[in-house]
Amino acid sequence: MIGSSGKEKYILLIIMASIVILAIVINEEQEEQEDIIIPSEILDCDYCTFNYRTPFTLAYTYVQPDGNRVVEGKLDILNAKKITKKLDGEPEWVVAAPSNNGSIWAVVLDDGTVDAFELSDGVIVERNVSPSRIHPDSPPILMIKEGEAFLLAPGLWNESLFTHPIVLTGSGRTVFIDSTGDLVFRVNDKEFSRLKVDALPDARLLVDEKERIMLLTGPTEKYDHGILGDNIEASSITIVDTITKPNISTVISIPEGNVIEGIAPIWTDLDGDGSREIIVTLSYEEEGARLVVLDENGNLLAEGRAAGSGYMWRHQIAVAPFGPDGEKRIADVLTPHIGGIVELYKWKGDELTITSSLSGYSSHLAGSANLDMAIAGNFDEDENTELLVPLQNYEELAVLEENNDGIQVVDELELDGRVNTNTAAVSYGYDRFAIGIGTDNNTLTIWY
Repeated sequence: MIGSSGKEKYILLIIMASIVILAIVINEEQEEQEDIIIPSEILDCDYCTFNYRTPFTLAYTYVQPDGNRVVEGKLDILNAKKITKKLDGEPEWVVAAPSNNGSIWAVVLDDGTVDAFELSDGVIVERNVSPSRIHPDSPPILMIKEGEAFLLAPGLWNESLFTHPIVLTGSGRTVFIDSTGDLVFRVNDKEFSRLKVDALPDARLLVDEKERIMLLTGPTEKYDHGILGDNIEASSITIVDTITKPNISTVISIPEGNVIEGIAPIWTDLDGDGSREIIVTLSYEEEGARLVVLDENGNLLAEGRAAGSGYMWRHQIAVAPFGPDGEKRIADVLTPHIGGIVELYKWKGDELTITSSLSGYSSHLAGSANLDMAIAGNFDEDENTELLVPLQNYEELAVLEENNDGIQVVDELELDGRVNTNTAAVSYGYDRFAIGIGTDNNTLTIWY
């Protein structure tokens, strides 16, 4: 039995503990509220009221608008010039686009501040970009129009903060996923159309040459791997026609028990027949991840072998002519956080078969929404396509090439810190390109 004074002390302790718990809860709620504050700079939305008859250029973290991380042109990276720029904070995202004088680079820091530069004739100078601050969880798109630089970022119209708007070059319509999962079309400051697609909150909006849009839809939490930063994955793929009035043309549902573990397909012509195929990573609790190829009606054309057990992920990277004689391959990284095996696949019949593999690499930081660390391109003196991918320590980049003996290491590039951003790429004159990457040492390094 507790005495009266003991009871009072006991009650007092309970009250004090309750106050502490309440303070913690309130503080956490405040932090959550602070995390979703939209920077006031976005509200100006300088790109929203353009005359779209004037040409503009868009640059994506995933290189191509169809989700294929392949850069066009050539960069002999072993002999390329290199410049390193100290940043005002830790970089999260990098995007780059060609300019009249060279290339413009925008770096989103961990507090949402944007550092922007122009690289011209080996000299890097600061540039203005609008807005000068975005939400740090929002992947940016860089727009260059009439020499001015703009970032397309959410925050003006109740968009999802975990992806970005796009602009259709033919119509000038701004398209975005809103916080309810709708796909919204706007012309200048007016809503033009709205489709209830039930989008994945962090789905990237892919676009083809007909200005059709593809995105992942049908959010589900039935596969709680969480390696991409949340437990929400997609259960369907939606294709939207945008010519005249936007409409949903196709919804592809995946087999029961599977999820699409990613934020976007690769939407490209894999077999050279003039029609695009859809490549996604399907994950299943008992067997883990496998690559599949679908047609635009959702028919299964080919699939690769499963990883072997649940929560083993495959990160699809690119479709490119990686083969010794220029054959198209699909590149992925199996379990990029555990051993990291680069795999190259060929499509034959109804199977995706691994032609070669090499361990020791990574294309993703666990828990991150950045799936754009590795890219494909011509990174040496020959005419072959290579894969540029970080090593497992994230302190070096490797150039990998497939020949008749398998995947070979062309070279490795040491960084001045750990990779912390996507690998940005920009193609410009004379069939050349440059790449840039940010590190946790608050630097941006550009090879050009």
